[in-house]
Amino acid sequence: MARVCSLFHTLVFVCFLLFASESLVFSRTLEKRPPLVPGLSWNYYFPLACPTLEWIVSNNLEKAFKKDSGLAPGILRLFFHDCFANGCDASILLNAPDGNDEKSHPANIGIRQEALLAIEELRRVIYKQCLPVVSCSDILVVAAREAVRQMGGPDFDVPLGRKDSLTFDLDGPNNLPPPFFRTEQLLGVFGQRNFDATDVVALSGAHTYGRAHCSSLVNRTIESDPPIDPDFKNKLVATCPTSQSSNIVNLDARTPTKFDNMYFINLLNRQGVFTSDQDLASHPQTKEIVNLFASNQKEFFDSFADAFVKVSQIDVITSRQGKGEIRDRCFVANKKVSLEAVAEEMVELVEAI
Repeated sequence: MARVCSLFHTLVFVCFLLFASESLVFSRTLEKRPPLVPGLSWNYYFPLACPTLEWIVSNNLEKAFKKDSGLAPGILRLFFHDCFANGCDASILLNAPDGNDEKSHPANIGIRQEALLAIEELRRVIYKQCLPVVSCSDILVVAAREAVRQMGGPDFDVPLGRKDSLTFDLDGPNNLPPPFFRTEQLLGVFGQRNFDATDVVALSGAHTYGRAHCSSLVNRTIESDPPIDPDFKNKLVATCPTSQSSNIVNLDARTPTKFDNMYFINLLNRQGVFTSDQDLASHPQTKEIVNLFASNQKEFFDSFADAFVKVSQIDVITSRQGKGEIRDRCFVANKKVSLEAVAEEMVELVEAI
């Protein structure tokens, strides 16, 4: 009788999960969302594969962000530098024995080691509860969303179902737009990947928190175009007298650890740290969007969420393509075992017996 009751309760629980899954899918279809690429889903790991994935990531990062608020922008930058280089495939996490990997590219200067370790730690915790069914690329996407949400930014769903790449491309980071680009160049680079002006301005708003190295902003200390507030310029010069200075500058001096729309208010005050930021406030295709986001944080949040989801789907690898994997560790590709190697091991085992 006890076994029958146990089986009954198990069936009830499974039915509840399935009902919740269907309800979740139905509710999401009612909301405006960017279209998904084939192979990705809003509920990829729910209800059976890893239903607690997002809770695990959220709970663990909440503790980590309390210890180090700078970890959040570090993870968000890691996400963008992975996706915009080769696509969202976690290739930026791969280590090369000689150190010559994507992270060593000049465009990735300042990638925080703490952010890299945080993704691997999340993988370790997730695998304990869900086994190796979640890719490192999906973990990075969920972590980046949490890096926005938990620091005051928008809360939104992210599609999942990515696989990890088997290798990295040393030239991939060449696709990353540098901080000295003017708006026309930014619109061109993003336009090649079907991002419009609103997407570009919204994604630039990620600089509402985080920090910059002097090598990325020293041109703002010697140029007057785009315009710069004199007092702000003096502060930059004092902190970064040369491009070799090892100091860092908060991208938003007013709310440096909060994800909000203060970044756009700074631009209107001519206090953008990067050339690529400040130029948005005066370019004819973007200045009205900057004004809108500066006066309406919800408009910024909604546009950022949509642009984030679009970034997260750049050149993804899914099970439909069959050329990716779920890494056992985020920093190294899985070892491929040939049939010959398996046969040799079986022979050795039989001989030992």
